[in-house]
Amino acid sequence: MPETSAPPRPDLLADPRVYGEGVPHAEFARRRRDAPVAWVQEPALRRRGGDRAAAVQRGTGFWAVTRYRTVAAASRQPEVYSSAARGAFLPDPVTPADLHRTRQLLVNMDAPEHTTLRRLVASAFTPRAVRELERAIARHTAAVVDRVLGLDVFDAVTDLAAELPLLVLADLLGMPRQDRELLLRWSNNLVGFDDPEYGGGSVDVYQRTFVEAFGYASQLARARRRDPGEDLVSLLVNAELDGRRLTELEFCQTWILLVIAGNETTRHLLSGGLLALSQRPDQLARLVADPGLVSLAVEELARWVTPIMQFRRTAVTDSTLDGQPIAAGDKVVLYYVSANRDSDVFAEPDGLDVGRLPNPHLAFGIGPHFCLGARLARVEAAAMLSELRPHLPRLRLTGPPIRLESNFMNGIKSLPATFAG
Repeated sequence: MPETSAPPRPDLLADPRVYGEGVPHAEFARRRRDAPVAWVQEPALRRRGGDRAAAVQRGTGFWAVTRYRTVAAASRQPEVYSSAARGAFLPDPVTPADLHRTRQLLVNMDAPEHTTLRRLVASAFTPRAVRELERAIARHTAAVVDRVLGLDVFDAVTDLAAELPLLVLADLLGMPRQDRELLLRWSNNLVGFDDPEYGGGSVDVYQRTFVEAFGYASQLARARRRDPGEDLVSLLVNAELDGRRLTELEFCQTWILLVIAGNETTRHLLSGGLLALSQRPDQLARLVADPGLVSLAVEELARWVTPIMQFRRTAVTDSTLDGQPIAAGDKVVLYYVSANRDSDVFAEPDGLDVGRLPNPHLAFGIGPHFCLGARLARVEAAAMLSELRPHLPRLRLTGPPIRLESNFMNGIKSLPATFAG
């Protein structure tokens, strides 16, 4: 009998373990072609909690939206596909109290609350504010690269890609630079909740991380109320929203979002980008030969990697996406990582082109939840590529990448490399 390929797993896109081997781009391509909006079962995942026996949890399932135009259209309709109804993350809040806490986070809000808080936070990321940060970013980048050049072997994640955004984030939040290691650990535990090396599916680790991070944020807020500076924390704790100041919970939720978004996206853009360039010598050579390609290369690497692979929405009314009826209450997941490989929008989407133009990628989202820190991430990535560019011909990987087991963040945990030789 002729060999037949096994049917795709119904939970493939939702299983964090799958992404430890890489993004399942072949499955996304199949879905874009054959089933652009189709149901995904969620796998049974073990959750640990202290001395209690491990529990098995399974989500309700969701509609996976995989084509560019449909992801973009749904992103622009928050009145139909809500972030606040059940949150913007794949797991459902378990209790009403969980949902209330979830809704304090900017990404889990709809208008008008989202509009008001976003306007406040956005004041720290204006073009003028980012320009004022550029000198510090350039200094940090030069120091980080100089240190790595002195090492025989380094980790392109921890020594390069993570170090720069953490230094910038410490400046932005008015924190001691030595505390950036705390930011990295908290971020790893929360974003890497399903990864065995980080959160490991432990509810206790997750809760302890929040308690520790919120305690630090509260202490920082009290100090800035007494003695405000020029940092973002001072702005947040002393500003008024509709005639009132942020509550402690609102501030802590906003702060932890800045901590995670401020380092995760840039870290994985840079590390995934360096991996892609190391595997494509022709594109690396183009970038080295032409410094004018740096800004275009940043956009292409953002498209190629798509650090945040998806966000969840909840349909609040009956609707239709790509001909598929969606019932009110259904979970809808918008896959930017698939949209960014859509051949209807991008020529040769599975090829890396550091000079790609136009490049309307969705790596930073689209619509009312477009990434507030996108400009800052672009400046950091461009600074790093510019500083590294003369040395890239000597870049060699000394071991395989170790990927994050996450169905949310397209991340690399470790990427051993060298500039020697």
